[in-house]
Amino acid sequence: MKTNKILFFGAALAGVLGFSGCSDDFQYDTLDGDGRVLLRPVINSDVEVKSRAGETTDQLAESAIIWISNSKGVVRKYTGIDNVPAAGINLTSDNYVAEVWAGDSVPASFDHRQFKGLEKFTVSKGSTQQVEIVCTVANSVVTIDFSDEVKELIKDPVLTVGHKAGSLEWNGFDDALKNGYFMMPSFDPDLAYTLKATDVATGREVTVTDVIADAQPATRYILSVKHTTADPEEFGGALFTIEVDATEIEKKDEFVFYSAPEIKGTNFDIDVPVSGKRGSLSEKKLWIAATSPLTNVVVSCPEFEQLLGIGGHDFDVLNMTGNVASQLASIGFSYQLFTHTDNMEVTEAERNFQEMKIVFDETFLALFPDGEYNIAITATDENKRTATKNVTVKISDDKVTTAVAKSADIWPTTAVLRGTVVQENISGLGFDYRESGSQQWETVLWTDASTARRRAPRTLTVGSEYTVELTGLNPSTTYEYRAVCEGFEGSVETFTTWADEKPQLPNAGFEEWNTSGKAHLICADENSMFWDSGNHGSATMNKNVTQRDETIKHSGNYSAKLTSQFVGLGIIGKFAAGNLFAGKYLKTDGTDGELGFGRPFTGRPRALKGYVRYEPGTVNQPTKNFPSSELKGEIEFGKPDKGQIYVALTDNSNDKTYLDFTAPFIIKTKTKELFDPTASNVIAYGQMTFTEATPGSGMVEFTIPLEYSDRNANEVGATASIVLVCSASKGGDYFAGGDSTMWVDDLELVY
Repeated sequence: MKTNKILFFGAALAGVLGFSGCSDDFQYDTLDGDGRVLLRPVINSDVEVKSRAGETTDQLAESAIIWISNSKGVVRKYTGIDNVPAAGINLTSDNYVAEVWAGDSVPASFDHRQFKGLEKFTVSKGSTQQVEIVCTVANSVVTIDFSDEVKELIKDPVLTVGHKAGSLEWNGFDDALKNGYFMMPSFDPDLAYTLKATDVATGREVTVTDVIADAQPATRYILSVKHTTADPEEFGGALFTIEVDATEIEKKDEFVFYSAPEIKGTNFDIDVPVSGKRGSLSEKKLWIAATSPLTNVVVSCPEFEQLLGIGGHDFDVLNMTGNVASQLASIGFSYQLFTHTDNMEVTEAERNFQEMKIVFDETFLALFPDGEYNIAITATDENKRTATKNVTVKISDDKVTTAVAKSADIWPTTAVLRGTVVQENISGLGFDYRESGSQQWETVLWTDASTARRRAPRTLTVGSEYTVELTGLNPSTTYEYRAVCEGFEGSVETFTTWADEKPQLPNAGFEEWNTSGKAHLICADENSMFWDSGNHGSATMNKNVTQRDETIKHSGNYSAKLTSQFVGLGIIGKFAAGNLFAGKYLKTDGTDGELGFGRPFTGRPRALKGYVRYEPGTVNQPTKNFPSSELKGEIEFGKPDKGQIYVALTDNSNDKTYLDFTAPFIIKTKTKELFDPTASNVIAYGQMTFTEATPGSGMVEFTIPLEYSDRNANEVGATASIVLVCSASKGGDYFAGGDSTMWVDDLELVY
């Protein structure tokens, strides 16, 4: 197996255009860190990955979870390789552990595997290092081998292998080529197997059953089916044995995860237009980082051919002719390319990564006449990973510009307007606004303290954003607005206030229950159902994890009591978190649940208020399977459990229909299809985690503010659903936690 390496680098200058100095120009701002770390996860696979139906290298890269921890806990976490900065991760001097999980944590599968890797490293002041994390198959792998003699004596073999969480079936001799992958649950450490076949000579069924005790991860178990001599009358003419050979999984394929190149501005925000009068713009510097050598860096703009005189609308920085390079240098374009190499005797691919500085100086930017221009920078590395960023240049006599209103800034009767300062020494900064169709503008000044909210500092510079809050607006009304200052009026934009609807949650005091069936329902009857719970699953074992309670409550007759507990007999069963949610329990799949999260809802509340009591138990149920959860390192054996309440508003852009129920999220715990607060259909989100018991002997009031998406209003649909989940164990989706209890009562939406 490949030895893990930590590679330390210096910087060697590979190419310079337009700079007289070299090392003085190589700088990397470590921001809040003392050192820089570049991560390189490596997958060691037991089979060729690209040919697999259930996973590709791209899918593994997208699913990869990367954590960096020190003695204080997790300090960085990323989902997806492309979200790991190619320019490196800035860390303070300390000892760290980098962990990587990739693939799917499925109980039993022919197609899906999980890989895990861990590497320890130390960051020191001023260091730049590359940390390689070798990931190996985390599953127990089962294969079957029929001897040639056996193939002559039996037909139609069926091998079943599994544990309490899942099983696989091999049918026929051709299926023997398949690898079976198992994630071993803590409540069942053994793999049981049964082979059934038909004896060719007698037509009788032959059965062999046994157990692979204490199956281990990263281990291949070869089940060799052999024929042995015995009394032919006893077994219909044949006797078969299965020998189990356990070996460490050998690497048959290896590939490295490479982040796409990263492009950013170093002395400006690349996502904000560069604006100003012609000839007034200061130089702009970009930084490109790649985890492997760059092959192309293309800079393009439709107006380049006319403005630059280079014979085209683009040029490749790394592959341009000397004439083009000289022409660009004369008009203010320059770059530096840095290739990092180490002093260890390793291959070039293991030691080289590159970074580039690009400078558009004042002369270059002064070439652009009045108008708006988009300069695209596309970087490609030798692994064909590509990234593109656009630098927008706006040349005009504008003094201020008007920003498009964002969804998070618009409410039924208020709105926050945003503008940008383009020129220096302006006064009378503010906005004009009016109802659409009106001829009369009203003006509100940024300096008016009664209307300004989240405004910028009093001293504004070119590029500063300023904001003003409008109040007293009419709901469901379209308004026009423009940024203004003394002697200048910006472009006109529009926004529409939301409807002044203030709906509340039905049965929010949990007074209505139906306890006539095995599964207690949080409603008078199914026709009025808004809330549901995991009772439908736990009731199969004669337990309800969510019940009404009249002893601890805030008002009325009842509260909802959520009790986390192991549901089953002996070791047969599963941990179930006490829970309730807005939605519907759809199906029980083995010991897993399938749920629809969300109920139809309109309105834009600012917060959720209610009353809660929480009594955490000690975590005593599995916590090892947190491959894609932020709970690893947070929910631990022997530590107090944690409860959680979260609420989200969604539009209908990603609604799904499953088992005749339509919802923004369909939850399947078996395949870890879970709620994602960062999903594109989430308009607003808020959550509260309970890390200790609530004070006193009764219930306490809580408030969860809703944070609205910072997307533009025209990118967000109207509120279509509300998702609201209460759980006595935050790790319930992974069947992890302790014997915890949460009481909830009198939920209210605040507007």
